[in-house]
Amino acid sequence: MATKTLKTPPKISVKIWRPILEKFDAKIERACLRRDAYLARVLEAELSRLDEEVSIPNSEASYEYVFERLDRLDRKLVSLALPTALTQQLNEICARKRIVRDAFFNRVFLLLAASPKVVDMLLFGDAADDWRSNVWSEFKHDGVGFQSSFYPLEPMVDPFWAVRCGLDMYASDAGLKDYVEPTSGKMIRIQTNLTEEPMPADSVYTTIFEHKIKEDDLHGFSCYFPDWRIPNHAAEKAHNTKLDDLLGGVL
Repeated sequence: MATKTLKTPPKISVKIWRPILEKFDAKIERACLRRDAYLARVLEAELSRLDEEVSIPNSEASYEYVFERLDRLDRKLVSLALPTALTQQLNEICARKRIVRDAFFNRVFLLLAASPKVVDMLLFGDAADDWRSNVWSEFKHDGVGFQSSFYPLEPMVDPFWAVRCGLDMYASDAGLKDYVEPTSGKMIRIQTNLTEEPMPADSVYTTIFEHKIKEDDLHGFSCYFPDWRIPNHAAEKAHNTKLDDLLGGVL
């Protein structure tokens, strides 16, 4: 009789910033979860949101800048056993939107592993002290916690539900505009800066982490990074010139 061999998902390799990896693995162990199986559940929920939130593709210059900033950090090679379909979906999104795949994984690991205070600081800035109470007031009868109380044997894996609700609330308050994205022809909602450059609304995957760790910034965790933020890029110089002209007309 032929013996059946168990098929295991093929492994992919990613490099994760060591402090994040250590905190993430410790949390997974305390929760008695299998890391790769849990990450697969997270990706099932998050990949479509990554594609939706990074509504404007990065440029080649942005891709190279994020890759270079991430490569400055002390990272450890990790093998992840993930379903082939999820890996293919992620690779397709990253290729089409020019997202550094390891930047996506490091961002997800960071947001899953970091303390609430750090998440508040990275994603909400000046609203760090208020967003949780605002989300609770608005959505206390919705979401993962509410559904789990009614369906305890069918828990949803949606770890960023609350922060996504908070970011959506603040993005709506800031005012968004309709915009036809040139590469896809899709109508999307965008925000603009002072010089009217279009940008995706602030979200889990488009909010730029502005804080530094010692001498290193966290730009390497960006799934979206506009050209006008890249040091010495022509778009940055044009942006600064427009900004000078704008402020010069006011002062």
